[in-house]
Amino acid sequence: MLTALARTHPRRFGSTFSAYLDAARRLWTGQQVYDPTTLGDFLYFPITLLVYTPFTLIERVPAAAIALALGAAFFTWACTRLALSLLSADWRSTDALAFAGVVLLVNIPAAWFNFKGVQAQVPMTAAMMAACAAIIGSRWRVAAFWLFVAIAMKPLAIVMVLLCGALVREMRWWLVGAVVAVIVAPFVFLDWSYLVDQYQAMGWKLWHIATAPPAQWIYQADFSTMVRALGIELPAGVALALRLAAALGTLALAWRAKQTGDGRSFAFAVLILSGCFITLFGPRNEFLSFIVVTPSIALLAALLLNRNASDYRGWLLIAAALVLGFAWTLAIDAVLKPAIVTAIYVWLAWLMAVPARWRALVEGDEPLRAGADDHAGSGAVAGAEQA
Repeated sequence: MLTALARTHPRRFGSTFSAYLDAARRLWTGQQVYDPTTLGDFLYFPITLLVYTPFTLIERVPAAAIALALGAAFFTWACTRLALSLLSADWRSTDALAFAGVVLLVNIPAAWFNFKGVQAQVPMTAAMMAACAAIIGSRWRVAAFWLFVAIAMKPLAIVMVLLCGALVREMRWWLVGAVVAVIVAPFVFLDWSYLVDQYQAMGWKLWHIATAPPAQWIYQADFSTMVRALGIELPAGVALALRLAAALGTLALAWRAKQTGDGRSFAFAVLILSGCFITLFGPRNEFLSFIVVTPSIALLAALLLNRNASDYRGWLLIAAALVLGFAWTLAIDAVLKPAIVTAIYVWLAWLMAVPARWRALVEGDEPLRAGADDHAGSGAVAGAEQA
């Protein structure tokens, strides 16, 4: 992540961060934050603007630099923490860190473009990864806290919140509290009647985004733009129905993954399924927003290649994460990226339909272990022995 950070000069930050700061200033001055008639502009919860408020007190360039560095550090820590959680306890610390380093290396393209805009997608994804690591360790309150952070940064994280709330009994009430806190917290600082109006405007805006034809948002890249390239124009009602059906299907797959009886494979399934759903079926998913799923794809690839360096599935997943990370052209991104995620999603569905098959992919036929001593010198993930 330092490589991506070094390539992003604070003066080159994109307009997204400026939009956050402008919306935060409007919130504190009692102005209208949400415009339900447009697809652009600010569309997150008001609590997000409380997070960005301190950055409005300093110049925008240093504010962007600080926010960018904090987001990069959070993303790096969370990705490393998750990578270590997915490995068995007998891994040496140096090998485990090398494993995490490979995953972060693969994510440089996706991270760089999101760093440039100081996008909220970065801390949201980091918090989702941290929550996944906590679920693996059966730390339910910690997991709920990180999901609170995730939805506070961006409402799309509600996908993972709902999956965990539906399937993890130990987290259910903690997650209810997290959602309530996200909604209620701004009322402590702002006028109640003003906030009620803003929440109403936010609701109408999200509905407008969810039902808008794909052609109306130039940066969109999801299932609707993919099928549109095939000459299929989906009416707004049909697109919404497909999103709801996909939500139920994703829940069913996560439930199947839970039947493995293993917290590690289940938690990872929830994370990668959430990323696939958000990028394919989330409202107004953009061509640079695939960073929410690329870390999971890279982690799965690294697990496969640790067992067998010639496993073509691992190399295909790495190639997929790289392609998803780069920005090509709007026309290419609108078709190619959703198509890649669709292929991965279908493959995951095939795996999770038989829970033992998914568990075997994540954990292997036996516990993962570091490479033999004669492989230690390489320091590369591919150098580990085949399990």
